[in-house]
Amino acid sequence: MKRILFILVIISFTSCSSLKYSATKNPDNYKNIKAGNKYTFHQSDGSKTPMTISSISKDSIIGTKRKERISIAKNNITEIRKDKTAIAVVATAGGIAAATVIVIGIKNATDDIQDVGAAFGTGLN
Repeated sequence: MKRILFILVIISFTSCSSLKYSATKNPDNYKNIKAGNKYTFHQSDGSKTPMTISSISKDSIIGTKRKERISIAKNNITEIRKDKTAIAVVATAGGIAAATVIVIGIKNATDDIQDVGAAFGTGLN
């Protein structure tokens, strides 16, 4: 049970964001980036800027962060990721619940088989 929980937690942390743009893999291809969505922008200076995109222009991406207007030059962007923390949390909780139900079901089935074995004297206990 502890191993299953550990694996689910690792999957949860690694699936919290998805890569939408990479300067090394698909330079100048911003087709997966949509206005109105929230993304985290990784820039060439190492900084990360989460913001909601309001528009995409020829040379920059404009958005808002805490009601502040921000513009990031496209040539400074190394990576764009979309946050999926809520989905990862729900998936992890569902996985933990399913694992718990399975473990309890197996334990109860084993106890039932032992009770039947004891009742009929088959030596299964």
